[in-house]
Amino acid sequence: MPIFAIPFFLENARDFEIIGFVLGVIFWFQMLRHCVTREPNSLKKLLWLFFMFIAPGLSSLIYFFIRVARV
Repeated sequence: MPIFAIPFFLENARDFEIIGFVLGVIFWFQMLRHCVTREPNSLKKLLWLFFMFIAPGLSSLIYFFIRVARV
């Protein structure tokens, strides 16, 4: 028995796809929520929301690194 055994529900590559999809949708909703609640009412807010609906995955990552994760 290996020390680092994969749980039985993650034995299939399809399971990783489903988990990745669910995490991506959760991340997308969080970025939409952040944009709606924290961006001031302006053209930028509308453009970000439009961009997030057109290309949800890529635009959510771009929004996160440009607007949320400011160092």
